[in-house]
Formats: sequence, structure tokens, C-alpha cells
Amino acid sequence: MFAKASVGTQAVLALSPLSVLPQYQCQGIGSALVKEGHKIARDVGYEYSVVLGSEKYYPRFGYSPAKEYQIYPPFEVPDINYMALQLCEDAKVISGTVCYAREFALS
Repeated sequence: MFAKASVGTQAVLALSPLSVLPQYQCQGIGSALVKEGHKIARDVGYEYSVVLGSEKYYPRFGYSPAKEYQIYPPFEVPDINYMALQLCEDAKVISGTVCYAREFALS
């Protein structure tokens, strides 16, 4: 699932951590879901995606620490676990703190 978020005035997507039932893991299901999600996101005009997740899983899709893009989480989390992906080569340069939809507020 991708949820709408923003960095400043720029709309971005937030990828929810992915889970596949153990008996179906290592079959490419998770990878296919993420790749198709990225394709759809690009097709509808999103330029960035962020994720809070495993530093061992999400980099295979091109995610790297979000701070490399000057994108920051709105909560305390290790830098290696808060990642961003530039979805298209000509994406606008953005920087700032991610603002999630009110439904995802932590307080």
C-alpha cells in the first residue's frame, strides 16, 4: 500500500512496510508488488517514495537513506531505516520533513 504524504508542497508517496506470508516468501511476490507500485506511481506523476523499513530489503529497489535527499521523518528513527526513492530521473529537488496524512498521525 502507498499512502499520500508531502515534503513541503511536493506530494510524495509513503510505502507501507511489506509483508508476505512465510509460505509464499522468496517467490518474488513482494518484489513484484513493489515494482508494480513504483510503475503506477511514476505513471500518475509521483516523483518520490519514502519507506520506514528494513535496510536489508528496500535498497534492492533503489531506496537509500532519505537524508541523502534531505528528506527527514517526522519522528525519531535510525537513518538506515527511513529511506527514499527518486522515482524518475527528472524529479524536482525537494527537502524537508515528511508530513503524513492525518489518519497516520502517531499522537
